[in-house]
Amino acid sequence: MSYDLLVAIGMTIVLIVRGIDLSVGSVMALSSVTMALLMRGDVPVLLALAAGLIVALFCGLVNGLLVVKGGILPFLVTLGMMSVARGLATVVTTGQYISFPSAPPWFSQFGRFEFRIEIGGTSYGLPLILLIGLAFVAITSLLLAYWTPFRSFFFVGESPEAARLSGMNVDRIMITAYLLSALFVWFTALLLTSANKIGYANYGIGAELRALAAAVVGGASLAGGAGSIFGAFLGVLMLALIGNGFVMLNGNPNWQQASVGVVLIAAVGIDALRTYRDRR
Repeated sequence: MSYDLLVAIGMTIVLIVRGIDLSVGSVMALSSVTMALLMRGDVPVLLALAAGLIVALFCGLVNGLLVVKGGILPFLVTLGMMSVARGLATVVTTGQYISFPSAPPWFSQFGRFEFRIEIGGTSYGLPLILLIGLAFVAITSLLLAYWTPFRSFFFVGESPEAARLSGMNVDRIMITAYLLSALFVWFTALLLTSANKIGYANYGIGAELRALAAAVVGGASLAGGAGSIFGAFLGVLMLALIGNGFVMLNGNPNWQQASVGVVLIAAVGIDALRTYRDRR
């Protein structure tokens, strides 16, 4: 849930500006593989993490430039980036796990760290990654609500032409949205690589669909101009509860993936009806 939450935050921001990012899962894999390969080559951890960040931001920048300057549909641009990033990650690793045994212990422990809480004589673990995800939900929600640069995402999503006439740099704002999505993807890749102690070209498979479903269920509109980070959190929580229900009931795991598709179709249908009603 924590990994999907971070990706859903970035997806929500992109949806607000009338975009979509189908490359999040593949960019996550490519960023993870980049960091793991460098750490296996005894590159200092911070430099490896910086390289992974640069890779993710470059992918986000290419997405943004092609959408804004090239005038290509976001769906097509990010679909192409999804194939390119996943293909590169697979080629450089030949589909194998990339371990980094010489990395310092603190990095491997970071993604698995838990705060221990004693309640009634029983010890419970509170994962650090969950706290990080909740912190990002709170911070981005406040920024979207009260900080003018982030509020501009909504203005651009509601009417790009009106935003441009009011003096806003619409192109820069839209590119920034894709860069923010890439930033959250990189942070997710960092946590996955740390927690599992490997880089892997198959990280993030299906992440784009889960993030999109959670964002739309949480109130984001495919028509732009609407979205809620807290709503995306609730959407991720709902999908996590559905998945947990399949595990507890010993259900077929294939139905779990199908349920995400059903939720996405239902959410898109409701969004289409809502958009049609508002236009009338």
